[in-house]
Amino acid sequence: MFTYDEVFWLNVTNLILGIATLICLIVIGYAAFKEIREHVRARETASREIDDHAFVIDGLGVTMADGGEKMGVDEMLVVSEDGIESVPAKKS
Repeated sequence: MFTYDEVFWLNVTNLILGIATLICLIVIGYAAFKEIREHVRARETASREIDDHAFVIDGLGVTMADGGEKMGVDEMLVVSEDGIESVPAKKS
């Protein structure tokens, strides 16, 4: 059968391999946790950085007041009795 020395070194080898496996699992778990955390943070940031002409409406999601076309910085929409028109923005 096996002698004490053979069993001892087999147990030591198994212990070292088990520790190496545990370290690898911890490293992979930490990397996955960081990746998921960054994904969630990016998603939260993206939902906060909605265009200034977009609105969140329950049931519809994100809607845009001008039909989805973002206006330039120097333009703005004016609503009057005649309709909606684009006019140059006033510089302050």
